[in-house]
Amino acid sequence: MTIKKPVTVSIVSHEHGDEIPLLLGDLAQHASGDIHEVIVTLNVPEPALAHWIEEREWPFVMSIVRNVKPLGFGANHNQAFGWCKTPYFCVLNPDIRLAENPFLPMLERLRDQAIGCTYPLQSDGRGPAKDLAREVPSPSGLLRRYLAPRGTAPIAAKHWINGAFMLFPSMVFMRIGGFDTRFYMYCEDVDLCLRLRAHGWRVEATADAQVQHLAQHASRRRLQHLWWHLQSLWRLWHTPQYLALTGRR
Repeated sequence: MTIKKPVTVSIVSHEHGDEIPLLLGDLAQHASGDIHEVIVTLNVPEPALAHWIEEREWPFVMSIVRNVKPLGFGANHNQAFGWCKTPYFCVLNPDIRLAENPFLPMLERLRDQAIGCTYPLQSDGRGPAKDLAREVPSPSGLLRRYLAPRGTAPIAAKHWINGAFMLFPSMVFMRIGGFDTRFYMYCEDVDLCLRLRAHGWRVEATADAQVQHLAQHASRRRLQHLWWHLQSLWRLWHTPQYLALTGRR
């Protein structure tokens, strides 16, 4: 079979049955010309969402993966990548919304083979879309971020982008081994961006691509998520790529 559309999209649902139908509708309306397949992973059983997806016709291949047991963020997307047959692989959060096709300018951006990952500008729906790339989190940097008044802590460098919308050449994603599954949740996007840079690829925004991202920030409200976040930070701070970046080895 000849595949003419260049992108496979991976979306993971963990009881996101209210958000995913909206996102799939946006993808069908605005980006179906670039998407060959959308893989929706049900991290926990969601029969109503599965039924909603299966009873509809889609302008791309629609696949549902039903996990026997819940997996972490990176493990779920790595699992979906195992079915990727296209030259580009997209990691997409359920809480992303589209008003236009972001893939056209992003695919053009990836014609520069030095770029290993590109991402769109993001808006929270209340202001203009921004480049949300950040400095790698460090103990001192986190203190500055949370103790300084909002908007006054400057970003010293742009090392990583959140995993809400990341587009990779599939060969690049394969060569770095995808996400490190030792991060169950949180910081796997930081680690992946640092590994891309360590292998000589850049992580850059596509200024002509914009999306809305209604982030949950669950780690600020739920103790379990906060614990996962702290565990992931501790693991990140002991990775070779973090130590090399900060000059600690």
